[in-house]
Amino acid sequence: MASLIRRDDIEVSDHGISYASDVGYTVTAFAASEAIRELQREGYRVIQHEDADELAKDRLHAAGADYLKVDQVEAALASAAAAPYANIATLIALPHLTHEGRQCHALKIAGQSGANRVGVYFLGGVHANEWGSPDILINFIQQLERAYVGGDGLTFGGKTFSAADISKIVDTLDILVFSQANPDGRYYSMNVEENWRKNRRPARAGSPNCCGVDLNRNYDFLWDFRRYFSPDSTVATCTNPCSTFYCGPSSFSEPESRNARWIVEQFANTRFFVDLHSAGQHILYRWSDDSNQSTNASMNFMNTVYDGKRGTNGPYMEYIPKGDLATSLSLAGILREAIKAVRGTDYDMAQGYRLYPMSGSSEDYFYSRHCTDATQEKIITFTLEWGKASHPRFPEMQHIIDETTAGLLAFCLEIATRYPARMA
Repeated sequence: MASLIRRDDIEVSDHGISYASDVGYTVTAFAASEAIRELQREGYRVIQHEDADELAKDRLHAAGADYLKVDQVEAALASAAAAPYANIATLIALPHLTHEGRQCHALKIAGQSGANRVGVYFLGGVHANEWGSPDILINFIQQLERAYVGGDGLTFGGKTFSAADISKIVDTLDILVFSQANPDGRYYSMNVEENWRKNRRPARAGSPNCCGVDLNRNYDFLWDFRRYFSPDSTVATCTNPCSTFYCGPSSFSEPESRNARWIVEQFANTRFFVDLHSAGQHILYRWSDDSNQSTNASMNFMNTVYDGKRGTNGPYMEYIPKGDLATSLSLAGILREAIKAVRGTDYDMAQGYRLYPMSGSSEDYFYSRHCTDATQEKIITFTLEWGKASHPRFPEMQHIIDETTAGLLAFCLEIATRYPARMA
């Protein structure tokens, strides 16, 4: 499978053993038409669920009709910081303009102030074709603010939050929302090439048609994967600028990833982080480079003895303290149950490595900071892979928005209840 991923730039979303006697190992993936034809020529059994080339124009018109456009996301953030919410919300201009000159903003929601408040950070819109993430986070902001200011509760299907719950979230936590991390890519995906994933970094000389970087491979966690991962690993990262998974010329080469990092640098009280992606209905916890273990602390991503051995599910395994793993599982369970309560959608909980080994992700980077620098506070991080498609038609997306908003509110309420002040 590793050679297929590298050769054909196949984007794997799931894999595993099938217990049907005539099937064996199965891979669920996104692949270009030519890659599919090549797999068929080589004798692989391919079940094609959707022809992206044929449906792209139709879906771009029909599916995109109700999603927020780039400017609408920014306008919604500005409105969220204006009256009657100005007392609880602050619009934050991020320092790095995108390659196409766009100014990004984040929003901080906090009903009170104080040195010991716990920060919860939500990131969305990293991959351009995952249209629903900014919509989810804008809805989360709007629902939370309206309920708090109005003294109301919220109900999503079978999940209800009282007015006291809403007040507890806003009055206890600093909530940071960076809802549209990749506006250049989103604009291009919505208007030109539906399945575009990367940002719009200009192509370098000699590769005029190969622009863009996969922003979730651009963070400083095992970024130089050729050094750190085994040659046998199926690591979903690439140095080819034409690849969907191109990691960029260096870690943090991109203004978008630097903006995401800047938020944590400015708000040192950040202790929890969720990066919203699609698709697959997964709630993923750390790590993503290899399977977890909690017995050998010296077997970790900083130990050069293990360079060239990661990403194969043994013998190397990534160290995670038992307490961090327990916290991750507990909070992932809160998120999962709240999503399920809305309309019965059951997300699975798994380590990030379950999808595929990867390097340079925001989730691994933010969690790893306290390992590489003891002065940094620990951030427990998650990936929320919502839905079954990157941008479903909007009636279905509205259901996903409701259930995911419920999940994020429950996640915040649990943190506000369990950690009313910053942990030592």
